[in-house]
Amino acid sequence: MLENLRIDLTLKPDKGRNMEEIYAYARNQFISSSIVDHIHNTITNLDELKEILESITIPPQFYFLRVNLNKISMKDLLKELNLEFPETISEQGPLENTLKIPFIENQTIPMLSKQIYTDKYAAESIMLGADLFVPGFCGTSDKFDKGEEISILLKPTSRTKKMDENVEKFHVANGETMISSKDLPKYRNGILVNTTLPKYSLPKYRSSSAYKEGWISEQTLPATIACAIFVEEIVKNTQIKNPIIFDVCSAPGHKTTAIAERSHWLYSEQKKEKWLKIVSIDRSTNRLEHLRNDIKRLRLHNIDVLPIKLERILNEMPELREKANYLLFDPPCSALGTRPKLYLEKSQNDLLDFPKNQRRLLKIVDQLVKPGGILMYNTCTIPKEENEGILAYAVQKLGYQTIPIDQKYLQYGTPGLDYDGLDTMDLKNLLRFYPRYQESSGYFIAILRKI
Repeated sequence: MLENLRIDLTLKPDKGRNMEEIYAYARNQFISSSIVDHIHNTITNLDELKEILESITIPPQFYFLRVNLNKISMKDLLKELNLEFPETISEQGPLENTLKIPFIENQTIPMLSKQIYTDKYAAESIMLGADLFVPGFCGTSDKFDKGEEISILLKPTSRTKKMDENVEKFHVANGETMISSKDLPKYRNGILVNTTLPKYSLPKYRSSSAYKEGWISEQTLPATIACAIFVEEIVKNTQIKNPIIFDVCSAPGHKTTAIAERSHWLYSEQKKEKWLKIVSIDRSTNRLEHLRNDIKRLRLHNIDVLPIKLERILNEMPELREKANYLLFDPPCSALGTRPKLYLEKSQNDLLDFPKNQRRLLKIVDQLVKPGGILMYNTCTIPKEENEGILAYAVQKLGYQTIPIDQKYLQYGTPGLDYDGLDTMDLKNLLRFYPRYQESSGYFIAILRKI
């Protein structure tokens, strides 16, 4: 379990560090100075800043799975996983529906004679053990046959122009080709390389019987905690018999399924057979297809999947105005809390655009929430402009008030940071996670009531 981390991150004395040292470290890790400056606006202590920059380039100590307690008990799941993956130590995580597994770093991955190149998004998953799929293919050093051993590297770009000098950093895995280079043009999807030796090893849970049976799903610990907080807020309110829940900016749908799973389990514990009505809204039809598949895999019910841009929703579906009793809003963000990152490159203008867009979308989302309704706001990033800043806007401009998070969840994170428009009580009602802690990624959680 995570230790109690409710501390003030800005009050520790620096150990003689200076910003030039921080910039030099960031350059070596391919983190742009604009990102360093942006995080430094929030994390003013230089030792804390250095630790966060170090943390986001490596995975947490543990990988987390969410357990579908409607389908299997934790005890029975551990038995099944121990049979399928006898060399892996799995144990229950901090919440009753979380499972944690330690990452194992493979210190040396030999460079093979042939290499395949992939994009940043795919490479950051492959280094944790994911396979390389056909859409992630960006090139090769040579022709290859099916069944060949091959190295997988991040594709060299202008952002990684020093790649030749840092090939170890960008060599994310070795694997076995499942398709020859000759036949590759025939395929649009499917596994191109079966990863056999990633930089960080984990069992391939997505191909396990436990995954196929709908017993487990991938979800970070902070996101699972956020869903637990949200569901508890819904279930404890017995005055609303059939609440309507919206999950906005929902794709690929992990939170939608987590809300459905956990609420049904809690109702079952009360001897009730009930599935909450959930509307999952996102602009990406393709990414929502993952949710549709998960609804079937997890055997969930009463979920509507709605592919639509928020900018069009009230014009095309005016009946949704003030429809939601509860709304979870996880807008596009700078994602500076997710880990591991092979490199981070965003301009100052890019970083400033995120809170502008979040405020713009929040004004639309606000119109979907009933008066007296509950809004949960989440991000997977660190800067206060995207977190406390958006909360201050909701409180000062849109007429929301923060409401407390149960103490049993507060123990896993830290309170909010000072920001104009938020008072001391508001800050106590916010929950932050920082990537410098072994079991966590960067994350932000707040619950608000529409007055």
